[in-house]
Parts: sequence; structure tokens; C-alpha cells
Amino acid sequence: MSRLSPLKALLVATSALTYVPAASAQDEDIEEFVVTAGRRTQPISEVAKSIAVLSEAELVERQYQYVVDALQSLPGVAINQNGTFGGVATVTIRGGSSDQTVILIDGVQVNDPSQPGGGFNFSTLDPNGIERIEVLRGPQAVLYGSDAIGGVINIITKSGQDGFAGEAFGEYGAFESKRIGGSVRGGSDRMNFNLSASYFDTDGISAADSGTETDGYESLTVRGKVRTKLSDGFSFDVTTSYTDTESDYDGFTLRDDFTYGLADTEDSSKSEEFSVAGRAYIDLMDGRLSNTLSVEYSSIQRDNFNAGIFSFGAEGERLNFDYLGVLEVADGWTLTAGAQHEVTEAKSQDPEPISTDSIFGILSYDGIDGLTVSGGVRVDDHETFGSTTNGELNASYQFEGTGTQITAAWSEGFKAPTIFHLTFACCGFDSNVAQAEALPELALKPERSNSWEVGFKQPFLDGRATFGATYFNQDIDDLITFTFADGYRNIAETSAKGVELELTADLTDAINLSANYTYNSARDLTADQQLARKPKNEAFAALNWQVTDRLTTNVSITLNGKEHDTSVNFETGEREVVDAWTRVDLSAAYKLTDTIELFGRVDNLFDEEYQQVLGYGTPGISAYVGVRARF
Repeated sequence: MSRLSPLKALLVATSALTYVPAASAQDEDIEEFVVTAGRRTQPISEVAKSIAVLSEAELVERQYQYVVDALQSLPGVAINQNGTFGGVATVTIRGGSSDQTVILIDGVQVNDPSQPGGGFNFSTLDPNGIERIEVLRGPQAVLYGSDAIGGVINIITKSGQDGFAGEAFGEYGAFESKRIGGSVRGGSDRMNFNLSASYFDTDGISAADSGTETDGYESLTVRGKVRTKLSDGFSFDVTTSYTDTESDYDGFTLRDDFTYGLADTEDSSKSEEFSVAGRAYIDLMDGRLSNTLSVEYSSIQRDNFNAGIFSFGAEGERLNFDYLGVLEVADGWTLTAGAQHEVTEAKSQDPEPISTDSIFGILSYDGIDGLTVSGGVRVDDHETFGSTTNGELNASYQFEGTGTQITAAWSEGFKAPTIFHLTFACCGFDSNVAQAEALPELALKPERSNSWEVGFKQPFLDGRATFGATYFNQDIDDLITFTFADGYRNIAETSAKGVELELTADLTDAINLSANYTYNSARDLTADQQLARKPKNEAFAALNWQVTDRLTTNVSITLNGKEHDTSVNFETGEREVVDAWTRVDLSAAYKLTDTIELFGRVDNLFDEEYQQVLGYGTPGISAYVGVRARF
């Protein structure tokens, strides 16, 4: 693995006070708060948008090795991974593409500008040190810009605290897998910090389902936060994250049976991901006006090798200058407004960066008990594609007597072609730009979305259970896709329509259940067919049982419906199909003392044979054990 540079090491180790996190509801009588929906802290009961939250407790109880596995437990979210243990992992929301979701780590956008669609590879994202994950479903262009057609995933890491505390853990299991890590945090009201680190190493399995040799994976992740409060109205923080990974993978080659396809190869990849942000928080007008000034930077460098010889590399950078203001205009009225200057660069494709300037504002009203309404607009001025305007409207009402909450939301989205799209060489032309100049009808257009949804939540069993349902309808015009004949081209019309059902219930004082189901018809309306790698049916359920004061168990079931692949069967001319699959996972933890805990799990309990992406393997039944100490 490559070494962490002195500058990055210093930033991570001393980093800063963080992006202000959501308040956590540790007491059941305290309502949960979220920050991602409105870029400000607000009760979840006032949020009209579809938002899901994964808490630290859920991440720990279910013993997730990767964040991508945790995300698959949420409604409307689909996962595709090229094998496992470092295989490229993508996340899609409500049938959008994996490139249409903004990924944030403590508010810093970490989407990779050097990837073809500007997406994010979730295979490297370790859950250690994460306090919560908030996932917004549907277009969020007004607050989060042109990449947020599908939604927003915000990973919020732990903050410092008064005094000193920490934890350490070690785990060993199948495929010679070893995972160790921990965190320390402390400080005072004036200055506090948090530092976390984790290391993972495994022999892995063959990425190709038909392969025999193993493809290993190794990863190091370090994150840091420090906050300094200079006065009651002024504070400053810095947050950083660094990940260094090496992974083996299999590629397409001429196989022993003289067919061309996925098989054992000597391919490997190395990557370094780094992000840092500095933020100043200034409260004015007796606290009625909160101002946040931010400078955010993220970078990624990827190098691929075949038999140890360099074959391909990519390097991307993103720099944001951001202002956000939240003003209490009058009783019940809140204005959230801001401006942003963003510069993205993909050095492996084009040394010339692309910039976007944006201004936005959302006006919210919650002056009537139970009612929250908001409306907003954003103007983006893209250096290549000019100016575009997008809007949103949201409403939520909670009935006092029954606790019933009804919601409605409408929003627009916009995503410009990436640097890779514009500079990709195809079909006898030096780039898509050159081809578009010669054949204007083939010029790439920005993707545009229009989405609406309605939903409700209903508590029952004296508030011990809640059922929710949401219907969504999202149309995307000019969706960018790839064909070997024409390179990158637009699909004129696509549509995603579906229903998300959610249930949470405290069945007893010791047993709680969470479950969800998603039906999603995501179609290419031009070709009249289901979009590739978008399952119509998904479901998840988890049952947590506090057996004794010291023993906790958790069982979860994941169902992924049949989905079409991007490849075509040459004999039939039909698209290949990835079969539906169901996986059961079991975990348990036992407290030896108040500070030391033994834990273990069995993944894929019934040894289900399945694929997430056609041709790529997944682990069979596998067991892991570990120990965690808190101080």
C-alpha cells in the first residue's frame, strides 16, 4: 500500500471540528433530528422528502464490514457489485443511475470526477467511526446541485466530546479476513476532536464466478475532526478523510473453452481517496441568522495493473467554495439560501477543469402546528452547458390526534455530461466533442429529471410501531448511456414509478423489527423495456432480540428481485438476466464486562448461490468472530 503523505497525515491527525451533525435521539421520547433534508437541523416529522437514517447502533448490531451492505437495507436503494472484497460497488436510488447521486462525507462531496459518469465506488467505504448515514431519495438539485438527480447519501462521522473516550476492535474470519480499528475522542466545550482508523485485509474469493484463484483486498481508512469554539457566536472546524486500498480483480479474456468472457486474470488496482474541509460558523442577529463559510476539497487517484505492469490510471479533483445562510425571517418563516463555486478536474482525460457557479434559496413555513411547507429554486451556470434553473415544492402535515403524517413533494433535477463523456474517443473521432461538431444530432445533452411523490406515516400500538408508504414517479429525459456502436448517447425518455413500504415495531421490550419493500418499474420508454440492473422488487427485514442484559442477537433477510443485465445473449438476441436471490445473515454480541464485548456473525447463513452482477461471484456461508473494548 502507498504511504500517507506527511501533509495528509497532519490534516487527518489534527483535523477539525466537524460539519455540524444531526442530533441523535438516544432517548425514545426525544424526536429524531436530521440535517441532510434541508441543510439545517430539523425534526424528522417536519421533513416532507423521503429520508432514511442508519444509526451507529444499527451499523454495529448488524456488524457490517462495508457501508454498501448497510445501504442495501434501505427502501428504494439498489446495489450492484463486481464480486466482493474490493469489487467496484455502485448504489442506485429509485431506478436512477449510480452517477446521479451526490455522495457526501461530513458534507464534502466525494464523487469521482475522473469516472465516466462522475459516480462513486462504495467498495472502499468502511463503517468504522460513522455516527449515522442519511439517505435522501429523489431529485435534490436545489440544495445539492446538478449531480443529485437520484438523491443524496450523507455519511456523518463521529464528533468530539467533553472528556476522553474511545474504543478498539479486532475481527477474524472467513477467507483469512482480518479487520482491526478504533477511535479516540475528547476535549472540552471550547475545543474537541475525534480520530478514527481501521485496517482490513483478506485473501478474498475469485471475482469471476467461474474462477478458481482468489482476489485479495487490503484497505486503510483514517478520519479526523477538530472543532474550536472561539466565542458563543463563532466557531471553526476542519474534517478530513483518507482511504488507501489495493484490490485484485478479474477481467474479460479468451477463456480455456475459446470463448471470450470474464475469467481469472492478474489484474489489480490501487487507489487513494482524500477529502478535507474547513468551515467557519458565524451567528448574527441574536442567533436568528446562522452563516456557514466552507472550503471543501476532495481527490482520488486510481492506478490499474495487469501482471504488475501499469495499464490505466485516473486522477480527479473537486474544489468547492460554499456559503450557506439560515435566517429566521419571522415567526414560523425560515429562509435557507446560499451560493457555490465548484471546480472539477479529471487530469487523465482533460487537463482543463470545468467550473459551475450556483445560487439557491428555500423558504419554509412551520407556523401552524403540524404543518410544514417549503419551496425553493436554484440557478446553476455551467461553464460548458450554460445556465439552468430547477425548483422544488414540499409539504407535510401531522394530525395531532392520530399522529398520522401525510407528505407531498415535487422537484426537478439537472446533470451535465462529465469531462469523460465529452472527451471519450469513439467511432473514428478524437472525442465526443469532435463527433458532435461533425454530427450535431449526436451531441450529448444534459440529463433532466422531473419527480413527484406522496406518502404517509401512521403510528400504532400506542406508538410502539410505525407504518409508512410512499408512491414516487420520476421521469428523466436524455439519460446518458453507452453503446459500443455509438459511444455515449442520450436515451430520450426514461421513467421510474413505484411504491416504498416501511415498518418499524417494538414487538416487546426486548424485540424490535424493521422491514421495508420496494416495487420499482424503471423503464427505457424509447425502447419500451426495463432499465438494466434495476430490480423491480426488493425487500429487507431485520429482527433484533436483546436476549439478556449481556446478549444481543440480530437476524436479517435481504431479497433482490430478478434484473436484466447490460449484455445480450448472442444466441437468442435477448438481454441476459440475473436471477433473484435471498440472503440470510445472523449476528450476536455478548458483553463480558461493561467495557469488553465478544461478537460474531454468519453471513449468507443458508449458503445461497447468487450474483449481483452477471458473471461475478459472491461469498457462500462465512463466519467471523471478534472482540471490542470501550474506554
